[in-house]
Amino acid sequence: MSIENIEPQIASPEEVTAKLEKLKEVDKNGMLEYVFQMPEHILQAAEASVKYDEGDIPLDRSRLHIVGLGGSAISGELLTDMLFPQRPISLLRGTKPPRDKRGVIVASYSGDTREILELAPLVTGGLRTVIFITSGGRLSEMGRELSIPIWKVPSGFQPRAAIGWSLSLALAVMERWRVVHAAQKKLIMAATRLKKSLEKNNLNEHILVRAALPIADSITDKYTVIFHSTRCTGAAARLAAQINENANQPAYTQLVPEALHNTVQGLAGGDPKLWTMIFMSNSDDLPTLRDSLCKTCDYFKNLGFTCLPYPAAGDDQFELTLSRLLMGDLVSLFVAANNGTDPTPVDVIIDLKKSMTADLKPDSEPD
Repeated sequence: MSIENIEPQIASPEEVTAKLEKLKEVDKNGMLEYVFQMPEHILQAAEASVKYDEGDIPLDRSRLHIVGLGGSAISGELLTDMLFPQRPISLLRGTKPPRDKRGVIVASYSGDTREILELAPLVTGGLRTVIFITSGGRLSEMGRELSIPIWKVPSGFQPRAAIGWSLSLALAVMERWRVVHAAQKKLIMAATRLKKSLEKNNLNEHILVRAALPIADSITDKYTVIFHSTRCTGAAARLAAQINENANQPAYTQLVPEALHNTVQGLAGGDPKLWTMIFMSNSDDLPTLRDSLCKTCDYFKNLGFTCLPYPAAGDDQFELTLSRLLMGDLVSLFVAANNGTDPTPVDVIIDLKKSMTADLKPDSEPD
C-alpha cells in the first residue's frame, strides 16, 4: 500500500462553515480571499505578461536562474514540481551570482529586500539576459537605471499572497526565453479548472477545503514535520512556510529517502504528543520510495505519533501542484483560526529585517 491509497480525513460542510466563521473573526486583512484568488491571479498574470519585454533570448537556454528569497523564490520550486522530470530552474537564495550565459530572473515582491538588491547589479551585464519581477521599490528603480526589463506584479499584497502572479510570470519568462515549451498553456488550463471548481461549489463543500480542515486540526499546537518526495519539494516548502507565517507555528520539511537515514532517529526519541507528521508524495514516485514513506508512516504511528497523508487532486502535475498549493494555504489559515491568530502580520520577520537595514520600508513584508 502507498501513501496515496490511505484514505484522507474529510470534514463535513458544517464543520468547514464553522471554521470559516471563526477564521473571519481573526483574518483582519482578508488573507483567505487572496488564497481563493490564486488561480485568477495566475490567469491575470498570463494576460499581463504578453505586453512585457523579454529582452534578448539567452545564449544558453538549457535552464535559467531565479534569484530570490521567501515568497519570491518559492515559485521556482513549485514550477520545478510542475515541470518534473525536467529541471530547468536553478534557484539562488542570496548566494553568489551565476557566471554562465543562462538567463536570470531577479525576483523581489517588495523590491526592497537587502540581499536581492546586493545581488541584482552583479548579475547584469556581459552576455546574460536579465529580467526583474517586482511590484516596485528600489529594485524597480535599479531596473530603470540599468535598462533591465521590469515585469510588474500588482502592489498591495503580502508576497506570499502574490504566489499566483509569481508563478505565472516566471513561467511566461521561461517560455518566452524558450527554456520550456507549451508549459504556460498547461498552467493556464490547470488554473482555469481550479477556478471553475471553486466557483461551481460552495466553499464549505469543496473537496480541497474539506480535506484541509482535519489536517489543520491535527497540527494545531504541534510541531509539524513534512516528509516528502522530490516531486513535491515545492509544495512541501510552501506548506511549511505558510504554517510558519500564517499560523505562527513551526513546521519543517524533510526529503525522503534522505530523512530516513538521519532525521527519523531524532524524531523517534521525541514526545509523540508534541509532533504531527505529514507524508506527501506523488502517484508516479518510484515504488520503493512510496513503500518507504508508507512504512515510515506506520512505524511512527506505532510509536504514538499522529501521521497524516497529504492528498492532491488533478490529472497532471500542474493540477496536482496547484491543488497542493491551495490546500496548504487553507491548512495554515485554519490553524491560525484555531490559534486565534491574524494570519497576515509577520512582526518577527519585520523586526529582524529592521535590525539589518535601517531604511527598510516599515509597511512592507520582506520577501
